[in-house]
Amino acid sequence: MAGQRRIDNITAEGYLADLELRSTDEIRRMRDECEEEESGISYARRVLQGKLDIVRAEAIRRRDAGSATAASVLDGLPGILGGDETGAGVPATRVTRFLVPPAVQHHRRGVDQLADDAILAKLRDRSDEDLAALAERMATKERELSSLRRLLLDRVDALQAELTRRYKTGAASVSELLTRQS
Repeated sequence: MAGQRRIDNITAEGYLADLELRSTDEIRRMRDECEEEESGISYARRVLQGKLDIVRAEAIRRRDAGSATAASVLDGLPGILGGDETGAGVPATRVTRFLVPPAVQHHRRGVDQLADDAILAKLRDRSDEDLAALAERMATKERELSSLRRLLLDRVDALQAELTRRYKTGAASVSELLTRQS
């Protein structure tokens, strides 16, 4: 569809319709598109989570103000972004890519509109209510990105299942794929 973003096309209701009628090359292309978009969303989500951790750390700093453990958010940044407090020892369920994916720009735009570097640099100037509202907007956006990412992973799984079915039934040849890649 002309003028429609790729992510909109991929998430459209009929994207996976009639897979059995599509060529193997088209299904591979669709899978690759879904993986690229998922990678971009995953990256934007990780950036958002880091920014949200900074906002939450500022709220904690304010709550603990005056205590011996209260430190500036800047002093605690390595621990905040390093994830010292969450998920330690929990294995990842999927391998994550650490390269900045090409599909990241339009996903990052929404994250940066919520909390760009200028906003994060002036967290101390915000009221407690404004800080809480910012954290809530960011958490909502993170849930939206997570849902979208889950949808894309489901699409990748469906496309991969169709490719696997074709290889198992002989409708597609692995040797043909290997010949093309060499």
